Amino acid sequence: MFRKVCTSGAVWLMVGLAAGVGLTLALQGQPSYATATDHSDDFAIATGHLTGELEGVYLLDFKSGSLLGTVMNRQTGKFQQYFRRELAADFGLNPRTKPKFIMVTGAMQNAQAQVPINHVLYVAELNSGKVGAYFMPYRGDTVRGTTSQPLEIADLMPFRQTAAVRPQ
Repeated sequence: MFRKVCTSGAVWLMVGLAAGVGLTLALQGQPSYATATDHSDDFAIATGHLTGELEGVYLLDFKSGSLLGTVMNRQTGKFQQYFRRELAADFGLNPRTKPKFIMVTGAMQNAQAQVPINHVLYVAELNSGKVGAYFMPYRGDTVRGTTSQPLEIADLMPFRQTAAVRPQ
């Protein structure tokens, strides 16, 4: 009986090793895409892949309501293009109210657009009860120096019936 258990255990070990090696070889060379988002009381940062090799970085200043997207040049290792948008008008923010933003990136395929969109940045503002989807109209151009363009909005919608948030 002991010999039978050891033999079947050895067979399963070999099957597991073979499956692991097979999966490793099959998935070798497959890119891994990760995004990140972090924030403090007055600032947030998020990353998302514009293409398979190129990552965009979004910076949101809660105090000014300014959203900045940028792309790093792969050859020079320097930021080369900036995409900016002021969010006050999009969300109908009152200058006396402290905005409460949250944001995350997401994948989206839109080949119909003038500039293909591979991902979007979702920004929600809790006082207004709205969420917007933004994207960088990056065409993959290598630009000398830095240039600035508008950050585009794909859509904006309310996510709650009442726009007012009660103070805590």
